[in-house]
Amino acid sequence: METSSNQSLAVAKGIGGACSAASDNTLYNVEEVGVSNLESVIHRDVEVLSTNSIVDQLESKLFVGEVVKSVEDAYILYCNYGHAKGFSVKKGDQRYFPGTNELQAKEFECSCEGSKDEKRSNAQIPVYLKPTSRSKCKAKLRITRQRGGEWTVGRFVMEHNHEMLAVDQRHLLRSSRNISYAQKSILESMVNSGITVSNAVSYMINEAQGPQNLSFIRKDAYDHLGRIKKQTKVENGDASALLHHFINKSNKESNFYWNVQLDDDNRVMNFFLRDSRCEVDYEFFGDILSVDTTYRTNRYNLICAPFVGINQHRQNVLFGLAFMSDETESSFEWLFKTFLDSMNGKQPETIFTDQCQAMMNAIETIFPHSHHRLCQWHINQNAPSHFGSLNGDSSFKRLWNKCMTHCESEEEFESTWSTMIDKYDLSGHKWLNGMYTLRYKWATAFSNHKFSAGLLATSRSEVTNAVLKRSSNSAISLYDFVVNYEKIHCRNSAISL
Repeated sequence: METSSNQSLAVAKGIGGACSAASDNTLYNVEEVGVSNLESVIHRDVEVLSTNSIVDQLESKLFVGEVVKSVEDAYILYCNYGHAKGFSVKKGDQRYFPGTNELQAKEFECSCEGSKDEKRSNAQIPVYLKPTSRSKCKAKLRITRQRGGEWTVGRFVMEHNHEMLAVDQRHLLRSSRNISYAQKSILESMVNSGITVSNAVSYMINEAQGPQNLSFIRKDAYDHLGRIKKQTKVENGDASALLHHFINKSNKESNFYWNVQLDDDNRVMNFFLRDSRCEVDYEFFGDILSVDTTYRTNRYNLICAPFVGINQHRQNVLFGLAFMSDETESSFEWLFKTFLDSMNGKQPETIFTDQCQAMMNAIETIFPHSHHRLCQWHINQNAPSHFGSLNGDSSFKRLWNKCMTHCESEEEFESTWSTMIDKYDLSGHKWLNGMYTLRYKWATAFSNHKFSAGLLATSRSEVTNAVLKRSSNSAISLYDFVVNYEKIHCRNSAISL
């Protein structure tokens, strides 16, 4: 028995640096815990101590008199504090300077503040018995300022009258959850490609190495996608005005082309238009086509997708304009078929787009004779989030940039790529492996024999987006947007870079 205990103690001392790492006062009973569970117990206690250290650091920034940069910074700081300690945060009361709309004070509270407000019928019987976690908790943060002065902490109540959430559950706290812009893009792209929301979230959980590292839960994903779907429903009055405009326009101009796709409820889902000038420009300059779907500016949050080319003066020319309610493969297939129909079936030699899987699939189906190129600018914007510590390695960056644009032949690309992978032991890098599979679409070494007018990106479409944006806003109707677009197109035969 003594030998067994000594062996257990030896094992305990050898685990990751030992019992004393957790606490000087912690004594682990190996026989009670068991050797198999000892490592997880030590890891848990070390994690708790680490969390306590973070709490102490955050509390020091929240003491009365401490300066905060802004209301938003104070909210983020208190949310981080709540996450580290184990409670959720909500926004509370605020006060303005007398006779103005200038904020003077703001409070942030524990989500357990207040009590359950049960709605009652005339018979004073509760209409519902919804569970509540409110316990009249008084914990809060109040920031104040003098007129024109800095924001400072005016009150900080740390005591809670309820238990804190366990460390392994704190990622579920409402104020700790947030879907970043990059995560939204990935989620929308996967769902639009036909992947279920549940499977898309599961994939992202796996990539983040656990749900605690993802920053949102499945419900948040469903809510986000639901809001997008709701926002993209075009009001009947606006849709009617737009359709009447198209009909009147086509009666006046024989070469004016338009098409609308309706959903199952006969509501406008996607539409495309081009005038006679677009048709003429495409006949002369339609070898290069750039399609960018990153721009949204209208009250329905629809995607604005200009079809753009380049003329002999290296100026932008518009071949048409589309609005889309989603980025599914079926929507892109409809759009590209419509575009081809409007241009008498002429396919471009090269198409530039961003890295949207649904669009890539549709292009393979509708434009089988066109060379599809992925925007290098978008790739380089996305790449740093996958490179980690390699972002600071100039030698790696040179190899990556050479693979992108400076290899003269396919053989030189393959040699450079192998050198990069072997030198930095990246054979298991998922993102780079995926990019290698797509190398024919983005590396210039594989497209030197294809006409591209020297373009490497969809910046042509983005410049057009910037021009269109100046005549629109987030509240504009589709009818007004189309009218403004037609005025711009009529005023400018080409949009200069």
